[in-house]
Amino acid sequence: MTYTPEMRRRRRRRTMIVLVVVGAISATAYGVTRALGEAEVTRAYLDIAYEVARGQALAADSLGEMVTEIEEFTRPRMLRTLEEMESRSDELATLLAAADPPPDLERADLWLQIAITAWRNGLSEARAGLLALASNPVDSDGSGAAALQRGLVDLRVGDRAYHGFMSEIADVDTTLLGGSFPSIAFVPTTSENLFDPVDLARRMFLTPELASVDDLAVADIHLEPSPVGVSGGLPVVPVSSSQSLGVTITNRGNESRTGIVVTLRLVSNDGEEYTATQEIESLEGGAARSMTFADLPVKPGTRYQVTVSIPSDDDEADNDSTTFRFAVNEDA
Repeated sequence: MTYTPEMRRRRRRRTMIVLVVVGAISATAYGVTRALGEAEVTRAYLDIAYEVARGQALAADSLGEMVTEIEEFTRPRMLRTLEEMESRSDELATLLAAADPPPDLERADLWLQIAITAWRNGLSEARAGLLALASNPVDSDGSGAAALQRGLVDLRVGDRAYHGFMSEIADVDTTLLGGSFPSIAFVPTTSENLFDPVDLARRMFLTPELASVDDLAVADIHLEPSPVGVSGGLPVVPVSSSQSLGVTITNRGNESRTGIVVTLRLVSNDGEEYTATQEIESLEGGAARSMTFADLPVKPGTRYQVTVSIPSDDDEADNDSTTFRFAVNEDA
């Protein structure tokens, strides 16, 4: 087929129109795709920022409750509350550090990063200060009060930085989140007097349950097989293939203890001595742990003195060891 010049011009115009339409559609699709991508990045960042903010708001509420109602707290409860706040704050800081803010939220992210760093430092210092004051509340001008004061300064810095974050996102659409970003004040201006180190020390002094009590005890020892009679004032155990001694160690204090070495010392009336040790890795305040020292080297017709002890480095040394005397029956 032969095209006339007029037909060629029409064909070129149609081709150009098609190309223009295709280009317009492609540009529109690209713009929509890019907008959707940016929206997804923004949403992903805001989801993380919201989780971080909610977690810190809960921590601020916990600290406020503890300071306001310190007279109702025991030392284990105070320790648990402080440890949970500090641990959660560390987790949230790690979560935020991995977030990728969109360009228009970089300033907001900077404010939030400053806030969470200040809050972490503040919680760490406040924890050290509160524990020191609980252990020695009369030293309201000492290191505990100083640490608490430093912590409060950092917490206030975090509160102000979070206000900067909230100002930056004031015009950002957050309706698709789980809720509105919470207000956070670790040190509320309406109750600053409750956070005063001197006043807190006075209130802690009036709350003996906050004082540190360090008291491990050898609570019980018992022979297995048990004694079957008495001879010469000593309990007598039967001859058996294996003589054991059961021991119970109790933490009567309110501080967790680790690496507790329990030592058994067995001495016979003819001078033979046997020593064995076991270790308790960790024992929470108020908890107890039982163990067995098996296969004690005892002989028929022999008297023994057995002593079970733990390190005497706590508040009550009198219950750190127990001594028990017994005899093994003669051979049948």
